[in-house]
Amino acid sequence: MMHLPRPVFLFDGDCGVCQNGTDGIRRRIDPPVDLVAYQSVDLAAYGVTPDDVLEGPVLVSTDGSHVIGPLAVAHLLLSSRRPYHHIGAAMLAPGVRPLLHAAGPFLYRQRSRLPGSTDACRLPAARGSSGKVA
Repeated sequence: MMHLPRPVFLFDGDCGVCQNGTDGIRRRIDPPVDLVAYQSVDLAAYGVTPDDVLEGPVLVSTDGSHVIGPLAVAHLLLSSRRPYHHIGAAMLAPGVRPLLHAAGPFLYRQRSRLPGSTDACRLPAARGSSGKVA
């Protein structure tokens, strides 16, 4: 597994909703992670598959392990300063965590319906072997 100096949060850089959300995270929260569009990296080097990034944003930890979707967001917030740390902890609470894990893929597939979405927010029909969406 890859060892990173800082965690990396991989998001869909082609999606207007994801890009706007990530820009807001940078400005308001400034978490101690690198926010990177998954289209700009070799996913295999991070131990992440193209299917992983199509289920939601991915947070790759410094030890190479990763979490996907709302759990990735929760861990990103947990690593951040207050009050965001508390929001991340609440998202990982025993009654909330399983709900987020179950609902995450469904919610991510609905992003094309959100304000600010673009055609790129729709899930692609085909992917290349490089991990980049075709």
